[in-house]
Amino acid sequence: MKERRRDPRLSEENKVVLTPLTNGKESPKGTYYSLTKDISVGGIRIMTDAPLAVDSRVRVEITLAKSRVRVQAVARVRWVKELFGKDVYETGLEFIEVNPDVEMALMDHMYGKVKPQD
Repeated sequence: MKERRRDPRLSEENKVVLTPLTNGKESPKGTYYSLTKDISVGGIRIMTDAPLAVDSRVRVEITLAKSRVRVQAVARVRWVKELFGKDVYETGLEFIEVNPDVEMALMDHMYGKVKPQD
């Protein structure tokens, strides 16, 4: 099967804070905490106990493990896979609103051009 991803992925755990958005504003559903399973310049795969709806939008704040840089973006839920009954979900998020500084930080993180901050 041909690989459909646009960007290479880095398998690692980074802390993630998810805030669902409704009409571009924070949803009253609350905030969720997660870890990435992998990351790329174009998106992340996470494990969460939150059943996010496909095509919904979330604000993500990621603390990049290697560089310790915190980045924010808006992402769209591309797919959700139920694991362990309805207790854990694996979810693919595609970045749809990313400012250029965040994109550069992700590229630096992915390709190892940054040094950890002291």
